[in-house]
Amino acid sequence: MNNRAIVRILNRVVLGMCIVLGLAASTGTSASSFAADGDGKNADKAPAPPVSVVSIPAARQADRVAVITVKGAIDAITAMSVKRRIKAAEKAGMEAMVIEINSPGGELGAVLEISNMIKTSSIDNAVAWIHPDAYSGGAIIALACNEIVTSSPASMGDAFVITVGAGQIRSLSPDERTKFLPPLMAEVTDSARRSGYDEYMVQAIVADGIELWFVEEIETGHRLAINEEEYRLLFAGDVVRGKPMLAEVTGGVRTGVSPIVEEADKKPKEPEEPDQEQPGQADEPAAKPINAPAQSEPDPNAYRPASPTLRDIEEVFIDPEQGVGLESPSTRKVFSADDRGKYRLIGYITDGSAAIVMRDDQMRYFGFSTAIVQNDEELKAFFGAEQLVRVHMSWSERMVRFLVNPIVRGLIIVVLLLALFVEMVMAGTGIAGAVALGALVLLLGPPAMIGLSGWWELIAIVLGVIFLAIEAFVVPGFGFFGVIGFVALFGGLIGSFVSTSGAMSNPDMQKDLTTGAVTVLLAFMTAGIGWWLLIKNAQGLPLFDKFLLSGASGVGGMPQKTMLHAIVPDDGSVRVGSEGITTTPLYPVGQADIEGEIVDVYSAFGFIEPGVRVRVVSATKMRIDVEAIDAKDSKEDSPAEGSA
Repeated sequence: MNNRAIVRILNRVVLGMCIVLGLAASTGTSASSFAADGDGKNADKAPAPPVSVVSIPAARQADRVAVITVKGAIDAITAMSVKRRIKAAEKAGMEAMVIEINSPGGELGAVLEISNMIKTSSIDNAVAWIHPDAYSGGAIIALACNEIVTSSPASMGDAFVITVGAGQIRSLSPDERTKFLPPLMAEVTDSARRSGYDEYMVQAIVADGIELWFVEEIETGHRLAINEEEYRLLFAGDVVRGKPMLAEVTGGVRTGVSPIVEEADKKPKEPEEPDQEQPGQADEPAAKPINAPAQSEPDPNAYRPASPTLRDIEEVFIDPEQGVGLESPSTRKVFSADDRGKYRLIGYITDGSAAIVMRDDQMRYFGFSTAIVQNDEELKAFFGAEQLVRVHMSWSERMVRFLVNPIVRGLIIVVLLLALFVEMVMAGTGIAGAVALGALVLLLGPPAMIGLSGWWELIAIVLGVIFLAIEAFVVPGFGFFGVIGFVALFGGLIGSFVSTSGAMSNPDMQKDLTTGAVTVLLAFMTAGIGWWLLIKNAQGLPLFDKFLLSGASGVGGMPQKTMLHAIVPDDGSVRVGSEGITTTPLYPVGQADIEGEIVDVYSAFGFIEPGVRVRVVSATKMRIDVEAIDAKDSKEDSPAEGSA
């Protein structure tokens, strides 16, 4: 064997040893990292950032991925848009869909609708990408997906239900709580069971008063959150609290915690060894645990409250007449005293002072997220995809969102009212009427697309306009037709702000009703100011004065006066008993020459032709009523006046 062959063999031996040593070092590092995480020594520290994805599970892998964005406040328009985009992704044959979320939350009804769309979609590979925040309704939608990934930094949580009305934010009343919280609790619990999230922690996302601890089964390493009753089953000694692993609310109230517990919490103690039970405590607690089995096996589909503060919600689930239930079975363990010594305490999760919020590292630590994804390229690699398509909200959906904004709708109502007023006083050009019709379409069309208005609002508005026209031109005076017309118009406009399928007890419905009433009232006030300015300056406005309805000169070429004059308050010169002659027909509104002054008058009884002598029977600053004087009355009056 020559020297060259020997050198070649030695090189191969050295290279093989390097490879073996490198693999051994890599394996040792991974093992030590897993051990540190497994024994809980680093439980109080933020988890290490995730490593790059090197293998893709078969259930996640997809060649074609659609990204559907949910940004900003969530409302009926968001739900309508997401539904369209999910249908488009299904039709295009996408194998996975990503719900990219950056939202502070929104309307409860819209949130539940979107969550249901995700779960019932034919695309069963749904991943939520929290990029960067998913609060309130955004968190509920994220949980509805099969898997969650986040950017860094990112946050998720605080889906506590509140109501907004009259500019104030308040929590739910007891009646509202038992009406609106159970459907939300059913939604998040179902999501947890479908995707393997911790049932108790998802409940703590939507409600306060839930105090939780984090424990690990010693034999299997399985981790989960437990409440106080389960804590007393698993561990001997006093309950250990301390600083929560998740940020607590300053000054928050630990709902359901007794003053004795509060006092004991001031001096937190280390947990005792499971096998060192104190006398008299081996069989504690006296109270029955929430999930303790009854005489028969518990229903796996039953709702399991995370805290005694949710007893009222549990009663709603139990009552079959409420129609609230869960279809997915729970895999969460039902604890008993036999489990004492089988678990170890990791830490104190939350004191229950508020709904929990988790950062991206905490979501990874508690098993809610699986990876950090910063951009589309990393998202594409996460699925091992060949194609990633973004499906944004369309321009028409953005236009609908703009048009249903309360401020924009208020301005449209002002235009509608001003245009109707101008059409009534202009000489039938139809220009103002066309503007009013266009405003009505913009007012009712977009809301109808998202279920905020229907046919009855349109009918009410049209009838209101008709009745007000009858009151103005056929039966003068603010009477029956005027009241009915105003109520119909006002009610129809308010109704266009309110969902056609909601209940009056719904917080979203009450919010929409308040918003609508305030908007319509302000619009009427603004339109009233506009009417006054038109009346005051009509004669000087370009073109406007040329189209005003004018009273035709019927007698002796008397000067013409516009119909707009009928709205101007009278100066008081016309008094009861004054006589004159009509210059236009009174049907029943027209004009008459009263003592040399052309004024607008109303016929008190029937119609009066032009050229007929009339007498004033009622005169106010806003209205003059007259009646016809026949020849007989004139002859009888003359001698009486002469003898006086």
